[in-house]
Amino acid sequence: MRRIKNALLAMIFTVLMLLSMPVLAAERNIADSVGVDRFAHFGLSYVICDQLKRNAGFNDFWAATTTLAIGAAKEKWIDNQWDTGDFAADCAGVLFYQIRF
Repeated sequence: MRRIKNALLAMIFTVLMLLSMPVLAAERNIADSVGVDRFAHFGLSYVICDQLKRNAGFNDFWAATTTLAIGAAKEKWIDNQWDTGDFAADCAGVLFYQIRF
C-alpha cells in the first residue's frame, strides 16, 4: 500500500510540474532555467524504473541500471548531442524512486 501511495504521489508531482510549466514560462521563472524536457526525463525515469521493478521483476539494482542505460542510449543515439542536464534528470528520477518514503 505504501509503494502505491508513493508512486501516486510521484506521478501527481510530475503531472503538476508539467502542467505548471506554461504558467512558469510566462513568468520566466524555473521553466527557463530547468526546462520542461528535464521534468519529463525525471518523471519518465521514475516510471520506467517503477515498472521494471514491479512488472518485469527486476531487483533495485537492475531496474536502476536498465533505466539509466535507456536514458544514456536516448541521449547518445536519438538526440543530436549529449545533454548532461537531461541525463542528470534521469539519475534524479531513478534516485527518487529508490528512496523509501
